Amino acid sequence: FFLYLCYNGPYGLGESLLRPARNRHAAYYADKELTCFPREPVHPWLVQNRQFVGNLQAMRRYAAEISGVDDGVGRVMDALRRLGLDRDTLVVFSADQGLCGGHGGFWGMGDHSRPIHTHEQTVRIPLLYRQPGRIPAGLVSDLMTCNYDFLPTVLSCLGLEGKVPASPPLPGRSYAGALLGQTIPWDNIIFHEFENTRMVRTADWKLTLRHPAGPDELYDMRNDPDERQNLIEAAEHAATRATLRHQMEQFFARYADPKYDLWRGGVSKARRLIR
Repeated sequence: FFLYLCYNGPYGLGESLLRPARNRHAAYYADKELTCFPREPVHPWLVQNRQFVGNLQAMRRYAAEISGVDDGVGRVMDALRRLGLDRDTLVVFSADQGLCGGHGGFWGMGDHSRPIHTHEQTVRIPLLYRQPGRIPAGLVSDLMTCNYDFLPTVLSCLGLEGKVPASPPLPGRSYAGALLGQTIPWDNIIFHEFENTRMVRTADWKLTLRHPAGPDELYDMRNDPDERQNLIEAAEHAATRATLRHQMEQFFARYADPKYDLWRGGVSKARRLIR
């Protein structure tokens, strides 16, 4: 069997973030200060959700919704165990995007700002795999992966490696071996695109470029993980900037669909920013 399960909360709550949650966790969070949410000034780029930045009620509602998702996942896992299916079922918990909860002065996803942003909390996502007897419990990997790696990985886990489409070329790579505790060849570099915004991220650096005229950003993620100091104009990092840009250009030249490649005269696919 195949089950795809997603939750409306905490995604897409809108103004209901300013009202208490309607689940069993609302009372628990009603008096919590939730210091895990940053208290920062609203970023000037943020055009939506400004009212939620630093708003304790929004933080409490979000936390309660997350706990509600945890309840739901728990029910699924209990059902698998009860039916004797847990050892024969691959369970993956993930998301399509992250969320800023005040981080850097943003709230929500990258599309809630103009220009679109790529703050770390927006592009990082949870990624957990579970299959007792096959995937070791408690195993943690430091590989940098992207959503485009998901398809080849899951197909590999299911013994369907040969089903990965050959044309058009797909950028994803399988990290199935790492799930089993194996050491696999892997270069820690990922790429991201939304509308006119592209990003390349390595273990040490993040470069974000925006077509056609910026603003562009370069961050030293080892020494500046909160992305406070934009080094895009720093002469001492010109070589790093050039290398990352070249890697980005090579990647999208190979994998971008010409019809929707805004950088080469294509049209907007999402129709969110540029038409």
